[in-house]
Amino acid sequence: MDCFYCQVETREKPELKGKPMCVVQYKDYRGGGIIAVNYEARKYGVGRNMRGDEAKKKCEDVILVKVPEARGKADLTKYRDAGKEVIQVLLQFGGTVERASIDEAYVDLTAVVLDKINHMKVTEKEIPNTHIVGYDDKASWLKEAFDENDLQSDDMKLAVGAAIVEEMRAEVFSQTQFRCSAGIAHNKVLAKLTCGLHKPNKQTVLPQTQVKPYFHTIGIHKVRGLGGKLGEEIAEKLHCKTMGDLAQISILDLRRHFDDKITTWLFHLARGVEQEEVKERDLPKSIGNEKIRETLFTFKLHSTEPFHFDEIFSQ
Repeated sequence: MDCFYCQVETREKPELKGKPMCVVQYKDYRGGGIIAVNYEARKYGVGRNMRGDEAKKKCEDVILVKVPEARGKADLTKYRDAGKEVIQVLLQFGGTVERASIDEAYVDLTAVVLDKINHMKVTEKEIPNTHIVGYDDKASWLKEAFDENDLQSDDMKLAVGAAIVEEMRAEVFSQTQFRCSAGIAHNKVLAKLTCGLHKPNKQTVLPQTQVKPYFHTIGIHKVRGLGGKLGEEIAEKLHCKTMGDLAQISILDLRRHFDDKITTWLFHLARGVEQEEVKERDLPKSIGNEKIRETLFTFKLHSTEPFHFDEIFSQ
């Protein structure tokens, strides 16, 4: 979803439309911590790593909308409920939908695409808001994708998927008034990676043939699963900055530093191959901090191992 928290607030308060705006938590301290910035505010250099007072210095007209609170805690209920509205629209198209967060979902359209592919010809008209990685001209990619010698090529499947996603995004707006962007690729990692390339309200296709050149431009830390300690370890031990660098590392060299499971996963990931399935599920209910503390202290009472509360709780 594009600046989702801001969209939720704008739908609730239409007078905010077109004005620079941020959604903040706990506004009492330095204007609150910013958790969402609309595009009007971003033009002034306002970012999510700022606090509300800093945003005001960048843009004196920026409007700070505070997240509701319940019992002294941020209450995200209305944003979660708005996200569920979007999920309900996505489910109408017959794919497998996995809600990944309040404002993000994965959709496996394989079965839907295979059902349509033999009787659906995709033209530029069907994908007006779509960008293709590695191609300036959509027409040339579509011509290659619908080569008569291969009636079910990988690119043809992506093209049909892109046409369906255009419909899905339009329907999301029709039913909820929310705009969203999308990435269309052959696995979750690539789809997520390309989703943000052309925002807002656009979608991007990543053909498998374009993964290798594209990965030469992508920093390791930007890839799902490599943004934390593992990515730092790879950069330090293997001297890799981009996914293209990682693809140059042999599986034997990887095995010198990592166990077999991580080695195999990294070797394939560096080549754009990833097997994690989209699993139909909703978000689990959140667990309050006090409940987590209670659980951890219970573990402390029954454990004979050294216990470092701060380290475990931070995870």
